[in-house]
Amino acid sequence: MENPEIQDFEIVKKLFGGAMGKTFLVRHKASGVVYVMKRVDYLDENDKKNADFEVEQMHHLNSRYTVRLLWTFTDQTDMFIITEYCSHGDLRKVISELQKLPEEERINRVWELFAQIIVALDFMHSKGVLHRDIKPENIFIMEDGSARLGDFGLAKELTEKYYATVAGTKFYMAPEVWLMKKMYFSSDIFAVGICIFELITGQHPFAAESEQEMINKIKNGETSKLPEYIPVEFKNILMKMLNSV
Repeated sequence: MENPEIQDFEIVKKLFGGAMGKTFLVRHKASGVVYVMKRVDYLDENDKKNADFEVEQMHHLNSRYTVRLLWTFTDQTDMFIITEYCSHGDLRKVISELQKLPEEERINRVWELFAQIIVALDFMHSKGVLHRDIKPENIFIMEDGSARLGDFGLAKELTEKYYATVAGTKFYMAPEVWLMKKMYFSSDIFAVGICIFELITGQHPFAAESEQEMINKIKNGETSKLPEYIPVEFKNILMKMLNSV
């Protein structure tokens, strides 16, 4: 398909917000194929810089484990980013679904997803880029059950100081982010650890009755106990990810 224009698509429904912009499920009118369209501001110079950077990162980070960028186009005020549609939703949906499975089957599925997410993250880090906003809502599942890492609106190349400035979702921020106001590769790994813990248990590893209490538990490394049925090697890996400082 040649590079399309906005009038070539019809909106099916609104999906979610993402780090920046609004996201829609759209259908290409001529072919009937469904895609995801993200609309981001493209009016002033700062908007253009942010949008262009996100697209640049998507090209730079293209792999079988990242959401694939297909087309981009602009009008007077917005940029439209068209990506493949991950038909099974995001990891938040999977977290809920997995809790219905028998323990052994659940662990096997989590191992599969864990391996794919880590490969995607390793690819990003090998390019010198931090994601900075890893959470279940930014990990997507294809029809075949494979995982895709997406939403690179907050991704950041690591500076020569080996850290980046703070961004992202507070309940997935590592201790060093709260204590030192800096992000490292280990900050992304920590966030993946939280996602994997949630996949297994259905609960956040630092769950608390208040927001501040949860933040304090993250700072102090007060992780909830994992269930006994989890294999020792998996438990050890996960605990290292959640105690990466």
